[in-house]
Order: sequence, then structure tokens, then C-alpha cells
Amino acid sequence: MRKAWISAALSLAILVPAAAAAPDAKRTGEGFFLAVSGQPVAFRGDFDGRLVLWHFDKAFFVPALNRATALGFGLGFKRKAWLWEILYVSSRHPSAFEDRPGTAFYRSVEIDGRTFLVKDFPAKPYILVGIGVPWLRVDPGAELNGTASRASYIGLGLNLGLGMIIEITPALFVSGGGLVRAAGFYYVSGEGKGRDISDLSVGQGGNPWKSWLKTSSLSWTLGLGLVF
Repeated sequence: MRKAWISAALSLAILVPAAAAAPDAKRTGEGFFLAVSGQPVAFRGDFDGRLVLWHFDKAFFVPALNRATALGFGLGFKRKAWLWEILYVSSRHPSAFEDRPGTAFYRSVEIDGRTFLVKDFPAKPYILVGIGVPWLRVDPGAELNGTASRASYIGLGLNLGLGMIIEITPALFVSGGGLVRAAGFYYVSGEGKGRDISDLSVGQGGNPWKSWLKTSSLSWTLGLGLVF
């Protein structure tokens, strides 16, 4: 978590002076922007530290993911009534499966759109809808013939949120609000060949799982953007 906050502080150290140096002629607050954001996340759902999925002699351990700080770095376009943003999100989670400590790395590439409910005022409430492609690397997260290895999950995500953007200057804005991040992971790879998660079984020789791995996180988010 310390590294996450250091990265956020460095981003602020770059964006704030850049905003101060932005030309006064940029009075509309519209155009392309760079942004940095952060949020605490704690994933729930199927990632509870009790599920083991098998394919013959290969096991995938689905861990519990402890709370961590996710950082987002975005590029987008802002207008008076809306904005869209392409976002890269990253977090590092201590993980655990029974007595097996480990580390999980969450990554996601997302496209978020925000519609402003108020257009002609510096404080703009918004509704957020977004989609993403998340992937999760768990180390250790798999085992084949007694040999432990990492496991990598990939899926699809959906973001929903409410919040507010405040335009401090035409070139600089801050944002904050609540965000639900939901994801379904449909494919996993580890030692040997990867597998569709719906084709795996619950326990060795157990019933088919027949589903994606589903997870979600409800938290707040804070961000800073620079229009250029």
C-alpha cells in the first residue's frame, strides 16, 4: 500500500504544477485530459479462500483477497456535458488460501463514461458507466503433480458509480464518488494448459463448476485530472 500512495504522490507532483502552468486561454475546460485516481478495494464473491477448482491432476486455489489500494491512470476527453476515459487500474493484494499465504496482482483496462447532471456549474454531479477487461495473477495459485505455480485469471468487468467533479480551474478538476466494480473471470492458466473455468470441477472428481468466477467491490474513489 505504501508504494501505491508513493505513486499517487508522484503523479500529483507532476499534474498540479502542469495545471498551474497551463495557458489562461484554456477557459472552456474541454478537451483531452490526463488523470490519476485511487480507491481502496476488497473483492468479495467467489474469491473467499475456500474454493478449489480441478482439472484431473491440476488444482487452482481461489484465494481470499485482502483490502488494498488500487491506482488508476487515465486518458480521456472532457466536454461540458460528459467525459469518457480509458483507464489502467492496478492493485497488489496479500492473498490467502487456507494456510497458504501469497500475493495477488489485479490489473484492468477500462473504458468509463460519465454523464454530468449539471452542465453550467463548476460542481458537476455525474453518473458513471464503464466496461473493462480485468486479469488477476495469483502466486502461488495452482498446483500440478505436487508442483506449485502461479495462476492467471482473465475476465470481463462492469463499473457503475455516482459522484461529483469539481472544476478548480479550467485546466484542473478533482472528482470523487462511490463505485461498484464487478467482474466475471472465465479463463484461468497455470502450470500446463489453461482452461475455461466453467469446465473445471469443484474439488478433485467433484461436480462441474459450470460458471464464471464472480467478484465485486464497493468503495469510494478520488481522482485528479488535467485538461491540456
